[in-house]
Amino acid sequence: MSGRNWFGLLKSFIRTRLVADTPVLSYAESARSALGALIGLGLAGALLHLNADASFWLIAPIGGSAIILFTLPHSPLAQPWSVFGGYFMAMSAAYLSVFLMPTPLLAAAVAVAGNIWLMARFNCMHPPGGALALFIALAGAPGLANAGSEVVLVMENVAVILAAALLVNNLMPGRSYPYRRVKDKENVHRTGDASPIVRAGLTHADLDAAIQSIGTYVDMQENELVRLYNLAVDNAFDRQLALSCADIMSRSIVTVSFATELEEAWNLLRAHKIKALPVVDNFGRLVGMVTVADFLRQLDDTTAAGLAVRLQGLLRRTPGENSEKAEVVGQIMTSNISSAHADTPISELVHQLSENNLHHVPVLDERNRVIGMITQSDLIVALYKRIAMAVA
Repeated sequence: MSGRNWFGLLKSFIRTRLVADTPVLSYAESARSALGALIGLGLAGALLHLNADASFWLIAPIGGSAIILFTLPHSPLAQPWSVFGGYFMAMSAAYLSVFLMPTPLLAAAVAVAGNIWLMARFNCMHPPGGALALFIALAGAPGLANAGSEVVLVMENVAVILAAALLVNNLMPGRSYPYRRVKDKENVHRTGDASPIVRAGLTHADLDAAIQSIGTYVDMQENELVRLYNLAVDNAFDRQLALSCADIMSRSIVTVSFATELEEAWNLLRAHKIKALPVVDNFGRLVGMVTVADFLRQLDDTTAAGLAVRLQGLLRRTPGENSEKAEVVGQIMTSNISSAHADTPISELVHQLSENNLHHVPVLDERNRVIGMITQSDLIVALYKRIAMAVA
């Protein structure tokens, strides 16, 4: 076999067997992790230095904990119980092994194995605990005499590194510690159903079943696995359909201004058989939306008998300069509006419509000017046509 073929085989072996096929950490996240470890370990060392007993110092396994706490703060390995429990189980396994085993090497193997079993049993997996168990076991029987002070030293290290992680991770933008499961958004209809995007996707029960079937440890929180799956589905959807808001939006848009009278806006809604009007300023920039629901919210009596009368009273302009009711669109419009841009992928639009219970989304240009409108009907028709063309 030629040298080139040998080199090709070696390169293939390294790429497929030795190099982890995982995404590269972004430069921004790498910088945040390194800065967090720098500040966190510095703070932990300073807190230990304040102890009146000068014999207290940072132990080596805390360096491994710092990597996990400041690089993977959302990981199950980084949660407070995992850190505290991992070190506690490590000391328990190590001291018991040293007491029972005649040789340090045998005690070391048993200590690390016992530490793994205890961490798995009590759901506190933290790899640096294995380093601590190995260190204590290799010290042998003489270390048992100092077990009390060693336990205090380890617990002080755990306390200061957790305090540093709590402070530093929560001060960094985009991070929080410890991990808190984000509750699903409340159903806006106040019924027992989840939102459509949740009902149609991966559920936590599906995820639990999958993890149990493979029977291995997953170093990611359940909510993050669900989010990762949904992002992957969205990416595949966008790649296959290749649709953006510009492809499906309506471009002939009826708009009103802040000062448009309510009767005029209502007549526009009826004439064009639409349910929403973008409210724009003199430059065409979006300032709000006025919908049929905004009109109805102004009415006290919405019974069948009183609705028409109250609506007519709302639309009729009050003579004179003073009025106790709303007179123009700007007084009843909704200002906090979800919007999209021409290049917004359809998957992102689906999430907006579903999670925020929207029926229409204005499309804006880079200057915040309204250039289009997308309704649920536009989205359904576009998806139907694209799917029909794919299977034809």
